[in-house]
Amino acid sequence: MLLSPNHRKFTRMTAECKMEFSLPGSKKTSTGHSLNLSAAGILFRTHEQLTAGSSLEITVSPENPLTPPLNALIEIIRVVPVENDEYEVAATIEGIKGT
Repeated sequence: MLLSPNHRKFTRMTAECKMEFSLPGSKKTSTGHSLNLSAAGILFRTHEQLTAGSSLEITVSPENPLTPPLNALIEIIRVVPVENDEYEVAATIEGIKGT
């Protein structure tokens, strides 16, 4: 594993896609828009005010139908308010879920 110039263990890839998320075990889903992801984390925007330290189940749905969705469990590490009443959320990927 190579360290990138910004000292990350894994390279970030642009992954601008629609996504849904929910609290583990909850049937209530919210929406967001992923910005980028790596093997260890994801960055996305949402109108929902989330809390650092909480866990979410996510589904990232690429626009290309040949690419399967990413179903994962994440832990939020940072939430920053940005423009348009949105929040930018950084999270670590804690596990990949089956479809």
